[in-house]
Parts: sequence; C-alpha cells; structure tokens
Amino acid sequence: MPRRSPIDTTQQVAYWARPVDEVLGSVRSTSEGLSQAEATERRATEADPLGEHRRRPALRILIGQYTNPISIVLIGATIVSMALGDVLDGSIIIAIIAASGLLGFWQESRADNAVAELLASVQVKARVLRDGRVAEVRLGDVVVGDVVELSAGDLVPADARLLQSRELQVDASALTGESFPLEKDAAAIVEADATVAARSNVVQLGSHVVSGTARAVVVATGRDTEFGGVAHAVAAADVRTAFEFGIARFGWLLARLVAVLTVLIFIVNWIYGRPVLDSLLFALSLAVGITPQMLPAIVSLSLSVGARHLAQRRVVVKRLDAIEDLGAITVLCTDKTGTLTTGAVELSRAVTADGVRSDRVMQLAAINASAQRGFRNPLDAIILAAHAVDATALAELPYDFQRKRLSVLVPRGMVDTPDNELLDETPNHSSAGSSALLVTKGSVGTVLPLCVTVRAADGGESPLTTSEVQAFADQLAAEGNRVLAVASRAMPALHALSVDDETDLTFEGLLVFRDPAKAGAAEAVASLQHAGVRVVLITGDSAATARATAKAVGVPADTVVTGQELGALDTARLAVAFRDVRVFAEVEPMHKARIVSALRASREVVGFLGDGINDAVALHAADVGISVDTAVDVAKQAASVVLLEKGLDVVADGVRLGRRTFANTLKYIRLTTSANFGNMASLAVASLVLPFLPLLPRQILLLNFLSDIPAMTIAADEVDREQLKKPIHWNLRRLQVFMLVFGLLSTVFDLITFAVLVWGFGAGSVEFQSAWFVMSTLTELAVLFSLRTARPIWKSRPAVALVLSSVAVAVVTVALPYIGPAATVMGLEPPPALLLAALGAVLVLYIAANEVLKRRMPGLLH
Repeated sequence: MPRRSPIDTTQQVAYWARPVDEVLGSVRSTSEGLSQAEATERRATEADPLGEHRRRPALRILIGQYTNPISIVLIGATIVSMALGDVLDGSIIIAIIAASGLLGFWQESRADNAVAELLASVQVKARVLRDGRVAEVRLGDVVVGDVVELSAGDLVPADARLLQSRELQVDASALTGESFPLEKDAAAIVEADATVAARSNVVQLGSHVVSGTARAVVVATGRDTEFGGVAHAVAAADVRTAFEFGIARFGWLLARLVAVLTVLIFIVNWIYGRPVLDSLLFALSLAVGITPQMLPAIVSLSLSVGARHLAQRRVVVKRLDAIEDLGAITVLCTDKTGTLTTGAVELSRAVTADGVRSDRVMQLAAINASAQRGFRNPLDAIILAAHAVDATALAELPYDFQRKRLSVLVPRGMVDTPDNELLDETPNHSSAGSSALLVTKGSVGTVLPLCVTVRAADGGESPLTTSEVQAFADQLAAEGNRVLAVASRAMPALHALSVDDETDLTFEGLLVFRDPAKAGAAEAVASLQHAGVRVVLITGDSAATARATAKAVGVPADTVVTGQELGALDTARLAVAFRDVRVFAEVEPMHKARIVSALRASREVVGFLGDGINDAVALHAADVGISVDTAVDVAKQAASVVLLEKGLDVVADGVRLGRRTFANTLKYIRLTTSANFGNMASLAVASLVLPFLPLLPRQILLLNFLSDIPAMTIAADEVDREQLKKPIHWNLRRLQVFMLVFGLLSTVFDLITFAVLVWGFGAGSVEFQSAWFVMSTLTELAVLFSLRTARPIWKSRPAVALVLSSVAVAVVTVALPYIGPAATVMGLEPPPALLLAALGAVLVLYIAANEVLKRRMPGLLH
C-alpha cells in the first residue's frame, strides 16, 4: 500500500479560492513543473490511480483455487481422516486437490498476464512538464505538483488549478450532471463555497476538454480527487455484465443442486451403516465431481486466448468480458471517415459559390485553420498542408458541436486577395473602424443562413440567393465529397467575440474534401450483414454525402434521417424509424447517444465505433464501445475495445473471434456440467444399492482431474462455421435443459454399465470400481467430441490439442490399472479383456445415442 504523501493536502482545501502562487507553494512546485526525480519520488507516496488494471498477486490467485466452500470442507474432512490413521487415502486426495489447484492457478495467471500486456499497448497518456520540457506519461504517473498541458480531446488526469487558459471549455458532466460544457478561465476569481460547476478556474478528474487549451498544476490524484471518492464507491458496487450475471446464476443453481445431493447422499450412506467419515468423504467427492471447479480458469483462459487472437488481428480488448459482448453484437453503429472511407482526406479544391477555383477562399480557410487554437481538427491540418500560413487571432469563437462552425478575428491586412479596399465599397462592410476581418468556417447548413451577400470570382459582392448556393453544395456532397463553407465580415478589432458577431456575413466559397470509399469496406459490410449484424452509418456530414458513401459500400440508404429530423421524433416514432433506417446524417453528439440508447431499448446489442470527442457519450452508452489507438483520449478511454487499425474489416474479424471465444466457453460449460451431472448422479444411485462405494473418493477426484485436462484445451478449439453466423447469447434455461437431457442420457448408460458389471460379470468391489473408473473417464472423453459440435461427430474437426490431450488421458486411464504401484495406490486392478470389450460396446452405443439425440434436439447446441 502506498505511503501517505508528505505534501500537506489539508492546505489544498478550497484551492480554487486561493492565489496561484499559494497553490504552487502548497504542492511544492512551480509553473515549470517538476523534475523527473521529484515526480518518481512522489509517485511512490500518492493515492493509487483510478481505473488501472493491476495484476493480481500470484499468491492471491493460488489461494483462490482452494477457498471455495466445497474444497475447504473436503480438505478439512481429509485432514481429519489422516489424523484418524487413513494417511494414504488422505495424502492421495490432498495431492489430487493440489494438482487441480495448480492447474487452475497456471491458467488464471496466464490470463491475467495477457490482459496486462494487452492494456499496456493502448494506454492513454498525459502531457506534463518534466525538467522544463513537455513529456508524455501514463495517466497513472501524473503526480501532485505536475504541470499538465491540456487541449481539445484530452482527459483531465487529476484535480488541478489552472495556470493559463485560452478559450477553454470542459465537459464535467460526470461531476456536475450537466450535459453542456463549462467555460474555464485561469484568471477567474472563485469563492471558497462555490459549487463544483462554479469553480471556473480549476479542472478535475472525470472531465475532458471540449475545446481550447490550458496549463494547470495538479493538486490531487487518484482517490484523493473529488471524482475519486465517488468512483471508488461505484467500483466497489457489484456491476456485472450479462455474461458474468449468467455465470453467477448458473453457479447458484449448481450450488443448490450440489448442497441437496451432498446432504442426501451422506445421510443415506450413514443410514446404511457405513462409516461416517467415509460417507462424508464420498459425498464431498461427488460434490467436487459435479462442480466444474475449473470453470473460472477455463473462462479466464478462453477469454484471454480470444484476446490474444484479437490482438493478432490488431484488436485490443480493455476488459475480457467485452469479447462476449463483441460476439453478441446485432447492430454496429459506425462513423464514416477511416472506417467506410480511406481516411486519407484530401482538399480537392476551394471554389466560389459559382464553382470557380479561388485563391482567396483557400487563403481565408488557411487563416482560420492556423489562427484557431480551441479545437484540434484533422481538416485544419489538411488545409494548412495545402496552403501554409502562420496566423494569430485577435479573438476567437471556438468550434462547438451545436454551432458546427468556428470564427477567428484577424487583422484585415493579413488577406491580400482581392484588394482589401474592395471591402470598403460593399454595403454590409462599413470602413469606419473596420480594421479586422472575421473569418468563419463550418458546415454549409450553419454558415449559409448567416450570410447576406455572396462574393463572385472577380471579387465583387451581390445579394445572396441561398437556394442556389445550397443546391451547388448538395450537388458536390452527392458526389461523395465533404463540403465546408467559408464566410467573412469586416469589423472592429475586438478582444472577444460572441455568437452575435457571426451575422451579416459574406459567403466567400466552398472547400471540397474528397475521401473515397475504402477498398474492402463493401466486403466488410457484407460480411457483417451475413453474420447477422446490421451496419448503421452515423455521421455529422450532410445527408447527400452520407447517402453517397453508404451506397458505395453497400449500406441501404433509401431513407436518411438528419439530426434535425431525429430531434423532432418522440420515442415511439423513433423506434419505428429504426426498423428501416440505416443512415443518420448531420447529427450532434447527443443524437448519437440517443440513437444507441433507442437501439438498446429495442433489445439490440449495440456496438459503436467512433474516435472523436463527439463520440464519447455514445461510446459509453453502447454495449460495446469501439475506438482506435489514434483516437482522442476521451474516446479511447470510453471504449472497451480499441482497434490498432481502423476499419470495418477489423471489426468483422473481432465479431467472429468474439463469437468463437464465447462459443468455446459455453462448450466447456455444457460438456462438463452434463457429463459430471450424469456420472455423479449414477454414482449416487449406485451407492444406494451396492454394499460398497461404487468409486473411492480418491478415484472420483482423479477422474475429475483427468477429464479436466483435455477440457482445458477447448478454449482454443475449432468452431463450426454455422455457429459464427449469428450472435451468441447466454441462455440459462437452454443450458439447464441441456444439462438435464444429456446428463440423464449419461446416467442411463451408466446404469447399463452398472447392470453389465453386477449381473453380467458379478464384479466385486475392486473390479467394479476399476471398470467404472475406466468407463466413466472414457465416456467423458467421448461426450467431449460428440457434444462439442451440432454436426455429426465425423463432420467437425476438433483442435489438434484437444485430440492429443484426449488420447493421452485415455491411454493413462486404460493403462493405470495395469501399472502395479499406481494401481495399488488408487485401489485399481486390471479388468478382464471380455469385460473391457463389453464396456467398449456400451461406449459405442452411448456415442451413437448422443448423435441421435443431437439430431432430434438441434436447438440445444446453438
């Protein structure tokens, strides 16, 4: 446990109400930050970071293998047995329990290590000043006294007092409950009793930057933050996925079954006059046999194997249970750029409203892109690559997702085409005091209504005909282009801008960006749809652009719903609309979250793929949030799956591997529970009619141990193609029916074996136990191959590891009674050849019966 920080955190109370110099002094830092040595020393003493995956100590994993109630009671009873003189029996039982626990420990350790390694590859970083230079560090390595740099898209890594800020807006909805961004200002004076929302000179963990830039000094980290106490309480709550909940419900079902059987078997054997301790050990051994003790290890192994396979396909899961969710997706909502398109956006041309290429439009767009500081936008980088300028704004109105535009105020002398004096002659530009130029860039739909005139190619202005310009923009968008508008207005040089200044603009022209459909995107869409996953395109682009892109990749686009239309729909009409709509255009961030929530409410399992600031809410709302390694921090943090390479083909691979992983997990559960239930029920019945125990406790535990060895390889087993064609869900009722039907079939053939042994061969206790041990192990192996597939056993190819491990266990099982010392220790003797032949015939009939029952009840294996 980390030591208490030497920094006096009591002095940080109401740090928002104190001067910056006092805050810096209280955390023993300066505006230039810490040295690396100081940061390393402080990290060892501060509160643990929130939300970081930590490897469980090996000792805890090992102890966990032996601390389930059944194992504890069995170990206790065995120790009592040894104390009463039965040292050999007790030692054998302890050895088998130890071996089973070590097997589970090995597998769970591998799974835990795999998760830690994968998460390390997609960590979110923070920018801090160390030794006077900007350095990138893990969020968990940010310490009190660090000076952090923040810009749009960044997660706030800790509670911090602002030192500098520029047009800073922060989404603190996790702390305040307000969905609108909060304006922040380093120079603001705040009272000590101010609410969280009113503390405008600080930023806090749990929030993220929407626009603007800032520097801030950290005053609290981890659980010492405002958000930390709440997050710790939430983390302590029992929040489980549907898969985990299903496992837990099934576990309670087995626990009740085991408890009832154990008590009944013990009481009946005690009534029959058998020694109390022997009866208890037998009953507890049966309980161990029924219980799939390796289930936690198998689930962890299956999911970690799936995670490693996904990583090979450049898909990293941040939590293992997301693999099950990935395989269960029925709807995938995705953005356009880089997913359905190449993502290599290029500025094809800058044109006036009548389609003539224009240097002025290009220059104005570049000035806007260079001067703005509030929002990192890849389109601005593309503009500056085409026309490099270095501009500084007198004032700025940052981009936001409601206005869908940004404006900067620059000196008029910065624009050299056409002649600046031309502006003085136009009716909506008064030359008096108009020493600056407002340059606005954004979506056509939001910029065009603000304009009253339009500039022609020769530089002259005329009254704007909105419909003509809109028609031209729509024509460009229908060709699959993304179109932005540029407008301007001469005005006085101000220190601040408001939305009211974005009026009476002159429409300068259009920027036309081209982002062609990605090669293979159409095939990936078809692959997902063939797998039962509907692909829904959600984009902020225009309806025409969205429709063109959707058609190019095979997404049905007969109906396109815009964000404005979406806002007018009530919940009932929204549900109806979603039945056919596959394309949503001109949407805002909350529209995306509303679409996802509505789909989930209609019982769809929703995946959402996004990488922008405006995707964070929808990523949280989805069953599976999917982002990319190059995404902004807030999107990557919100996602449960991170793609190292953006594209639908990668997602399609992830869905298939998710289904394969979940299918193999369910395969183990079905096989072990049905086989164990059948065998142990047979043993319980046999114990009631035989004058001796049908199997000794050590033999039951060895049988259970041997059958678990090949079962461990199921995590990497092959899965039939038809199982990957539709989403897989946890179905407890179907699992119960499966266990009952195939468990009872196993019991029927065990009773046939019982009849063969008792009435056919008159077997005594040791011969009976030896033959039953061999037969029980072989039937578990046989059912493994029969019930791992819904196909006929000979038409489905198992994994090589499953075949080899099963053959090895079968050889050991058959050979064990013939190996003198081992046979003596285990209480076995070689069965007669004729008896083995008879048991072989029963085994063949059992496999055939399983195959017939599979064909009669195919739904149980899907």
